[in-house]
Amino acid sequence: MSRLSSFRLYITGGTGTGKTSVAKKLTRILSLEYLELNTVVLEKGFYLGYDINRDSVIIDDDLITAYLEKVIINKQRICLVGGIIPLKNIFDLIIVLRCRPDILRLRLLSRNYPEEKIEANIEAEIMNVVYYEAIEFFSDQKVIEVNNDEYSIDITCDQIVSKVRQHHPSVLE
Repeated sequence: MSRLSSFRLYITGGTGTGKTSVAKKLTRILSLEYLELNTVVLEKGFYLGYDINRDSVIIDDDLITAYLEKVIINKQRICLVGGIIPLKNIFDLIIVLRCRPDILRLRLLSRNYPEEKIEANIEAEIMNVVYYEAIEFFSDQKVIEVNNDEYSIDITCDQIVSKVRQHHPSVLE
């Protein structure tokens, strides 16, 4: 890449869809800074408590949104990875990773998640919850779904790079 234009990418998806693995590889391919939502939430204390049933922290949306707006707007090339946070007009492209329910079940079982959490995540994947949240918060022209189930991370990243080339060709010049 001879010159790097500004590009802000958001990788999201349900639990176990491969957000972190894909985002880490993409940040190297696209020369983006990597920022993980959950890490920021925990490090900065941007949570209201802990949900025992979901085995996760309850994020303070107002605090994390205000913080990320300040941080991301000052970054020219960044990839945020995590659940949906309504950060309007900041990102150039939002990738929603998807995964077939049978493969998702195996991934979540390998993490030793309780059956209740596995079922809730599979149901959310079947209902396409994350995609609909994404198009609710962001322009639907900016939101792209990419399957990350039976392919390798390399193939998934290649698909995303192809989408980036299609929608933002100057990013890769």
